[in-house]
Amino acid sequence: MARPARRIDISEDADALLRELETSPSTHPKVRLRASILRLHRQGWSIPQLSAHFGRNHQAIHHDFTRFEERGIPGLSDECPPGQPSKVTPEMEQRFWNAPRLCECLAQQFGVGIRPRALANHLQRLGYSWKRARYSPAQTLDPELIAPHQASLETLKRGHWTAS
Repeated sequence: MARPARRIDISEDADALLRELETSPSTHPKVRLRASILRLHRQGWSIPQLSAHFGRNHQAIHHDFTRFEERGIPGLSDECPPGQPSKVTPEMEQRFWNAPRLCECLAQQFGVGIRPRALANHLQRLGYSWKRARYSPAQTLDPELIAPHQASLETLKRGHWTAS
């Protein structure tokens, strides 16, 4: 005798959150895939149909369902990967500006030595993108106008947290 088809109940609110995850470009691709699977399941797709459509085996689909049943929306994302934990804490994430200056600030305020490339990689995982900063104006400024404001300009370039 065949096993009965597995069905999970997904509320309207959960479906709205799944839709947001599915369409957000900042959502991790695995989470987006799992959200799509759950939304199609709510529309009546069976596990074999989902498996064929997404190219995943039946057990992976069952595992996604179990994660959602046990933990809800947060269960769609993976746990922390194995390996050394990140040196960047949530408190440090609030103060980012650019990689070299941030590394200086982090070393100064938190005693953490991290290289600019590692910091840039961490920021990319958080969804930040880099753009080239340009400090020089399009025209040459009059030195007499700049002199009284030079200290303020340096403070702005370095960030407000190093001024105090």
